[in-house]
Amino acid sequence: MKLVPGCIGLFVLVCLGLFAAPVAADIPGGGIAVIFQCGDSLTSSSCNANGGTVYINDYVQGTISGGFFEIAYDDSFTTYRISKDGYYDKPGTIDLPAGSSDIIIDATLTQKPTGSGVGYFTVYCSVDGASVAFDGITKGTISGGSFTYQVSTTATPYTSYTVSKSGYETYYGTISTMPADSQTIYLSATLTPVVTTTQTPIGGSTGYIVVSSNVNGASVYFDSTYKGTISNGQLSVLVYTTGTPSTTYRVEKSDYVTATGSLPTPPTAGQTKYITVNLNAATTQAPAGSGKGTYTVHSNVDGAEVYIDGIFQGITSNNVFSYTVATTGTPVKTYEVRKTGYTTYTGTISQTPANGQTIDLYATLNPAPATTATTRRTTLPTTTPTPLPTTKSPLPLTVTISAVLVGALILVAGHRKRS
Repeated sequence: MKLVPGCIGLFVLVCLGLFAAPVAADIPGGGIAVIFQCGDSLTSSSCNANGGTVYINDYVQGTISGGFFEIAYDDSFTTYRISKDGYYDKPGTIDLPAGSSDIIIDATLTQKPTGSGVGYFTVYCSVDGASVAFDGITKGTISGGSFTYQVSTTATPYTSYTVSKSGYETYYGTISTMPADSQTIYLSATLTPVVTTTQTPIGGSTGYIVVSSNVNGASVYFDSTYKGTISNGQLSVLVYTTGTPSTTYRVEKSDYVTATGSLPTPPTAGQTKYITVNLNAATTQAPAGSGKGTYTVHSNVDGAEVYIDGIFQGITSNNVFSYTVATTGTPVKTYEVRKTGYTTYTGTISQTPANGQTIDLYATLNPAPATTATTRRTTLPTTTPTPLPTTKSPLPLTVTISAVLVGALILVAGHRKRS
């Protein structure tokens, strides 16, 4: 049987429909993401940021796990911070890149070195001007109702503190623990005014105890009762021979080690007894490493990160950041100032500050040249995506119906010819 031309056309049309290119499914486009990762790899289980908390605009967003953390970008995002115990916080700014590429942030953290932590004691007292001493060494005075003292977490622990002022009974307190890194331990002291009583001597019998000292202006106490200050190297204290005898003395002055001891037996009528009390400067008795100096970094860009010997220390505020160091610690050698969008500035440190000294360091940051944005999420440690189906899509309904109608017409035409 001969194939009529219409049959041939139908055959060709059906074949074209069967071998038509499959219709590919559309993959919905994604938005911009903020991705926190360690270096170039998102899958590293050894990333030291694992377990770290991610803050954006100072609000907790999640935890880094498996070497990364991802969150959809929002135009309200301005700053981030990664925090983890035992590591320095890593802060920074979130800048929307040109185009639609993701924002990639290096989450690698810097571990805190042993002994680098500092804590604080804050002593509260209602008497301004009162002297505060730790283990007998005066550290400062109460101002505005309190005094705060910074200590190294690895320093020799303190065990006691005192708060004293002329006209008040000295307060003695104990210290049971040292503060941890960035922790503040609060102490309090209540000073009671000295009650002065007038003793009537029998027969007016009096004597004197003369306290000699090498420090003028030092305060002298007998049994916690203030007697006066050293002037011209000494203080004469009137003693009633018939009064209740004092048994101890205390001599103190700010920045000197407080001296205490036992008084001699009371003088007889008209007798003078002498004691000599020499005070040592607190700096000569302070434990090793107690001296502190400061590096002040000045930058032309505010909000820049400051690194000392590669370790993050903080962020400039009003274009300045100050870093305190122990005068007897290991000398630091370099400093870096960094900020996104700027070329990192690196400088050398050639001098260690003396106790109480400030050394100024300067950094000028220049805008970084524009770079090509990183392709979005090419290495995300997500599960392997399921391949898109390769099955060819069915023929469109209109094509199928048209083919059937054409075939039917051809068959009818052939049947009529045979008839």
